[in-house]
Amino acid sequence: MRREYRIRSLATKLLVVLLLSGPFLHAQAPQKGSAAPRTADPRPAGIFDLEAARRYENLSRWKEAEQEYLQAGRVGAPYIKKEALAAIGRLSVHRPADYENFDFELGKMYEDNHHWKEAEQHYAAAAKDAPRPVRDRILLDVKRVRGHLWLEEFSEDFTRWLGYVATVLGLLFVIVVIRRIRKTRQGIKVMPFEGSTDDASKRIVFSLSSAREQLPSLLAPVLETMGPNVVDAVPLIILPGVENEFPDPAEDLEIGGVKLPLANWIQLINSPLVRVYGRWNVGQTTGMAQARIQRRRTLTTYSDSRFVRSTVDSAATDARDRQLALFGYDVLVKAIYARRYGP
Repeated sequence: MRREYRIRSLATKLLVVLLLSGPFLHAQAPQKGSAAPRTADPRPAGIFDLEAARRYENLSRWKEAEQEYLQAGRVGAPYIKKEALAAIGRLSVHRPADYENFDFELGKMYEDNHHWKEAEQHYAAAAKDAPRPVRDRILLDVKRVRGHLWLEEFSEDFTRWLGYVATVLGLLFVIVVIRRIRKTRQGIKVMPFEGSTDDASKRIVFSLSSAREQLPSLLAPVLETMGPNVVDAVPLIILPGVENEFPDPAEDLEIGGVKLPLANWIQLINSPLVRVYGRWNVGQTTGMAQARIQRRRTLTTYSDSRFVRSTVDSAATDARDRQLALFGYDVLVKAIYARRYGP
């Protein structure tokens, strides 16, 4: 009995020891699947950046290689810094100059092609972030381009203002032409007289021209007795073959690059209020000078208003000249009367 009691007591003590030592053993056992402790990197600091820089240099990627060499020089060991500095100096031959950028090259191209405005814009963009020496050089290029640009802008402004002046003068000329057309449509136009000879036609025109010049002074006493409403007693009188107040334009008008068929338009609408047709038949002793006066009824149609006839000597004498002069006065006065009072 005593032996069994001892065995049981020993078993109980062993159980208590196992129960008390279980958590301690469990804590000391390594966790399954846990990472192994890291060992210190034996390579010096900056070696990775140095190797990356070498690889970039072998690939001719100069910018990335320079950046990696700079990083290696910042954090690396002394001998790594020395090698990084040497490599940066070696890479300097591959680094483009500060002014050799895309905007600078474009500026040179535009300047060579005389496109001054575009050249100035690209030079300004190239100088924006450049160092001061490079910026000073580019500013000289900008100043040179500005000289050409000022001349080009002045030429453009001068051409534009010259176009404005030409347009204004053209418009003024159109106003003058409109006034001339209005006055012509209210005037008297003598058509070329028919004559037995060329000399007879010229003498008729000469007598009409002399009468036109003398009419204002001859009609002055009569006009003084008329009412104040008579303001155009002697209208525009157009004679063939002599100088007139408003000669017909021989060429078309061009305004702002647009050509206006002015001559054709004037011929189309330039119908006088009164037209005069005439003829001088030279006989053996005497001849007959006659004229037919027509007044405009519509825009382009006319109707007969008055007739003038006069006997003229055929021989070249002073009497014939006086007869032709009286015939000229008679024709113009009756044409003026038909213009003012109608048929």
